[in-house]
Amino acid sequence: MIPIVKLQDLIAQQGERGSYTLLDDKTGCVNGCRCGISVYRHKEYLKEDTHDDQEGFFVLEGRGFAKVDGEEFVMEPGMAFMVPAGVRHATKCDPEYEFCKVLWFHGAV
Repeated sequence: MIPIVKLQDLIAQQGERGSYTLLDDKTGCVNGCRCGISVYRHKEYLKEDTHDDQEGFFVLEGRGFAKVDGEEFVMEPGMAFMVPAGVRHATKCDPEYEFCKVLWFHGAV
């Protein structure tokens, strides 16, 4: 049987926490593949992150900014970008918006 995950069920179970993993090893992903939704509300960059795998982003709603390897750009609905493995990156919400919601995924390189 294919595991089905609904975002509204995760929010009901976990509360409003900002990031929700939709697909991972518990739902059939292999080799570190993961996918989820994050809702950024912070207006400043937090700690930069790096991963051993690549991470892709697709902006769903709102507006924000991303800093990837020191380069900053606007995140707007309908845009997608990929952060290569080992590259520093951080995100934040545009101060003029309530949030920026993105779909993210990790995949083995």
